[in-house]
Amino acid sequence: MDISTKDQRWRGMARRIMHHSSIYFLIIIFTTSAIGCIEDEPSQNVSDTLPEDQNDSGTNISENIENTLVGHQIVYYDIAGEPRSYNISKKDIRNIEKSESNGEVIWIATVGSGMQWEIHLNSTGESILEEIQLFRT
Repeated sequence: MDISTKDQRWRGMARRIMHHSSIYFLIIIFTTSAIGCIEDEPSQNVSDTLPEDQNDSGTNISENIENTLVGHQIVYYDIAGEPRSYNISKKDIRNIEKSESNGEVIWIATVGSGMQWEIHLNSTGESILEEIQLFRT
């Protein structure tokens, strides 16, 4: 077999693969799903990451944030445009930071491991103001 015949066989295979674009789609779906299952860092104890500030009524901000986020369902869209949901558990709360928006104190929570969201909460941690998906498909 000469080199030109071998090259033609490889080119033919490449064309067949390109005609089957659904293979690429399945690979992307599988990879995206697998990323959500991989936890690249150990789970953190929520009490180690949440602030210990108190609001006006004397309740702990960290308790308010945890109560607001745990069990909350985030709806997002996968690569195919299909709606998916993600239920937040206690171990999904990765980081909480105090910030400011329009002169008001807000809390920014990073949630999730493979797929992550930044969730903005009000000054008491009892209300979600905004959900921002950090990875877009």
